[in-house]
Amino acid sequence: MRKIVLTGGPCAGKTTVLGVVRQQFAGQVIVVPETATMLLSGGFPFPGKDIRWSLEWQAAFQSAVLPVQIQMEAAYELKAAEEGASLLICDRGRLDGAAYTQGGLDQFCRIYGVNAEETYTVYHSIFHLESVAVGDPNFYGQANNSARFEDAEEARALELNTRAAWQKHPNWTLVSCIGGLEGKIRAVCQSLRWIIAERR
Repeated sequence: MRKIVLTGGPCAGKTTVLGVVRQQFAGQVIVVPETATMLLSGGFPFPGKDIRWSLEWQAAFQSAVLPVQIQMEAAYELKAAEEGASLLICDRGRLDGAAYTQGGLDQFCRIYGVNAEETYTVYHSIFHLESVAVGDPNFYGQANNSARFEDAEEARALELNTRAAWQKHPNWTLVSCIGGLEGKIRAVCQSLRWIIAERR
């Protein structure tokens, strides 16, 4: 089962792109929901609402996200195999937490016992959707994701940190804001068609 990661900084269009992917590739792909959003929406204390943000909160949150991410991928891989899907698409992957960790990927790997090179081999391809916080800052907003709490400056930093975590993957692709959201949708869907065709 080939696994694809769809990632990017806040307000990159992941939710919209994945909605189109689900429609266009129904029966061919299974999407693993974003673990961080799932936890925050499911009762994990929300910074700025339930608790103030702190490094201690961030460490507790990442300690929860990574093991759940791994087990979600395992469970959805079983679901994909059972349903005869060709691809598993992960709404963020195991190294995304590095963007939220002081010290970046190296520190993330040390704290959580992760081997980045081994983790890269888990995924066939990484599609990084560029955040509008970098590509088109005037369109950055928080309204389309109730679990988003970063301002534009923080979003820009997270975008660049997420790139740093994944860009050494041999099949890492940056999907820029040029062409807007429709351009991102076309680029991702075309790439998925090629990957599915390779498996036939």
